[in-house]
Amino acid sequence: MKWILFDIDGTIIYFDRSWMKIGLQLVDDFMEVYQDEIGDRKAAYAHLGVVDGEIQPGTIMASGALDEMVQAFCDIAGQDVTEWAQSRSQILVDNRVPENVLVEGIEETLETLKRQGYKMGIVTSDSKKGVEQFLEITKFDHFFDVVISTEANAVEKPNPEVLNPLFDHYDVAPQDVAIVGDTANDMQTGVNAKLGLKIAVLTGVGLKQEFTNADYIVETANDIVEIINQ
Repeated sequence: MKWILFDIDGTIIYFDRSWMKIGLQLVDDFMEVYQDEIGDRKAAYAHLGVVDGEIQPGTIMASGALDEMVQAFCDIAGQDVTEWAQSRSQILVDNRVPENVLVEGIEETLETLKRQGYKMGIVTSDSKKGVEQFLEITKFDHFFDVVISTEANAVEKPNPEVLNPLFDHYDVAPQDVAIVGDTANDMQTGVNAKLGLKIAVLTGVGLKQEFTNADYIVETANDIVEIINQ
């Protein structure tokens, strides 16, 4: 391996509940705006994965994939609500107050990998503003050679084109790249982009049984040092 790509939320930091709050607010807003088109609100909430005011693991809202959420909204409303959903989601994201709690030992792990000569990058569904806030708060910018955010680069995981900023600007083959993340979406990105190694961590929203495409499933991102150096 020459490159290691990290998701942020649920991987470098513990799952940020501010995302949960955004997801819940988006669903509530959708239910309010399209109340006349939605028949059974309780069933609609359940279909999206919201039960008793909490987003359930392994559901549409827990996936973090806006495309999936928007399609579910369209199905429930019986009409195309894409423009509304994307616009409202962006407003909520732009006003998000991050809750960054670093996984213990992650800074030392990043330092070790940097010292060993690996190139590292971030691939996140967060906005450009969110990533900039994260890097400013943590002072981790010196660890990463490339930073890819959904908003800045237009496409989302697991679309392999999300990694174009890496492959377009650096001379590296996919098989020499590892991806580390906390969702099945992260692992599918690795599959679609034909990356050499896919490592799932259990510090986020993903469930162990969901990681069918992972080469390794580990407790935290700190465990990857031993795997990478095998």
